[in-house]
Amino acid sequence: MGILGGSVLFPANVSQGITVEKMEWDFYPQRGGLGLWLGEFSHGKLEHPSPTDRFGQRLDMVDKTTLRIKGLELDDGGIYNTRIWFNKAQFQEQSFSLTVYEPVPTPQIHHQVESKTPGGCNVTLRCHTPGREELSISWETGDPHRALGKSVNQYQVSDNGRELRVFYWSSSFYSKFTCLVSNPVDQKRASFDLLSICQSDEGEQYILSFIIQRR
Repeated sequence: MGILGGSVLFPANVSQGITVEKMEWDFYPQRGGLGLWLGEFSHGKLEHPSPTDRFGQRLDMVDKTTLRIKGLELDDGGIYNTRIWFNKAQFQEQSFSLTVYEPVPTPQIHHQVESKTPGGCNVTLRCHTPGREELSISWETGDPHRALGKSVNQYQVSDNGRELRVFYWSSSFYSKFTCLVSNPVDQKRASFDLLSICQSDEGEQYILSFIIQRR
């Protein structure tokens, strides 16, 4: 796995003490299309057949058996194959799979007050993320953050994980809720403190309890 704009290493598994004569690399894109010959590494140098192709100068070898790709692009995702030659008659093949992910966008929490009484208020929090990439969304509470527990008697999460319905009243402990958005290589958070909206007319603050309503 890699992140857009980052770099990734493909270290071939070669037993210590074995001499590698050369390595050949090719690439088959994740999104379909023809395979691409990446080059041959021998005598301490990577011979790249076409420096003007889509990889340009983004390929190098960090040691005798490890290929590096820099400045990762989304279309770099796919299968990378290497043929490791020990002599003119003996070789070994290995493959590496790469998926490139975009950095996670910073989420925003939108709130809607459903009802309000002197003893507390009923609020829906919605975690909004721009873009179309599939992301994992979860909720945390407190500071430092801790994942919400699984007790359905206290709270539930909407089916898509984006909505949290909260009842704020006088016998609970936390007022701060955090939306955690992640993919396999990155994560970001946004927090919202219910103290900013769940107060009595006299300004008296109430401690938190919450219900997350499953839809």
